[in-house]
Amino acid sequence: MCNKVVTCLLPLALMAMASMAHAAGEADGVLQWEQKAALSLPVSGVIESMNVVPGQRVVKGTVLLSLDKRPFQYRLQSAKFRMAQFAPGRDEARNELQRAEDLYERTVLSQVELDQAKIDFAEKDARYLEARADVDQAELDLEYTELKAPFDLIVLKNHVVIGQTVINRLQATPLVSVAGGQLVAVISLNPEQVVGLDIGSGINTSIAGKAHSGKVKVIDYDARSGLAEITILIEDLPAATVGQRVHITW
Repeated sequence: MCNKVVTCLLPLALMAMASMAHAAGEADGVLQWEQKAALSLPVSGVIESMNVVPGQRVVKGTVLLSLDKRPFQYRLQSAKFRMAQFAPGRDEARNELQRAEDLYERTVLSQVELDQAKIDFAEKDARYLEARADVDQAELDLEYTELKAPFDLIVLKNHVVIGQTVINRLQATPLVSVAGGQLVAVISLNPEQVVGLDIGSGINTSIAGKAHSGKVKVIDYDARSGLAEITILIEDLPAATVGQRVHITW
């Protein structure tokens, strides 16, 4: 009788063990964008144009919005005028220094006179270099009047409108929220549930009733909640939307 019971129960035990081996854990997650960012500019100004709308996909380098360029163009022009103003004096001081060095080598000029020529050139060269640095900064600020897509992305939200003044003195003002990369599944687990999961671990996922293979990409622990946030890359991800539920087993 015992042998018969063992014989009957053995297949059931093996099936249970196999089931446990293939499904050590399960959880539900949602699809999210792999990359999300709130883009801003390092300069202040007035919004002149908005070139994108929420839901629009754009390629890297596309101008998303731009500030009124006129104040920046004026500052650049002024900086160039200052640099041009200091250039002749600097060139003349350099020529005078070269002549002083020649005369000093022929013992016609004293050390004091040579030192004075060096000081004069150093002062005028410093003024010129400072003016040139102002030109470089003004050119850079002019470039910053355009907010360009840093990667291929989809626009999530515009935070500003045409005519709005943006002040970035203390901290950058968010202008456009974007997302990029691919959709990934994100789940939150207790630390004990993460045992056995590593970066690259294989994961089984189910989206709208269809099975797909995946791999663990990121395991991040939240100190406040005490939970582990797992990011999973899904192979051959079908057409899906952000927020769609995903069932995950491992």
